[in-house]
Amino acid sequence: AVYQEGIAKQQVNGKDVTAHIYEYTSQVGMSIKNDVVTLVPKQQPVQMLFCLKEKNQKKINSHRWFFQ
Repeated sequence: AVYQEGIAKQQVNGKDVTAHIYEYTSQVGMSIKNDVVTLVPKQQPVQMLFCLKEKNQKKINSHRWFFQ
């Protein structure tokens, strides 16, 4: 399962959490032949990262915050 209930914590070691980072690696590719798309297992791995801020403060410079 990709989603795990209760894995995101509000605090770690007594400090408030700023953001949650989730990672998933997929190894499924696609093949197209005669306008038919088929899945091809065990291709090059693709790693996906998702960062979710704990508090939405409606700041425009969120990208700067992320890379600090």
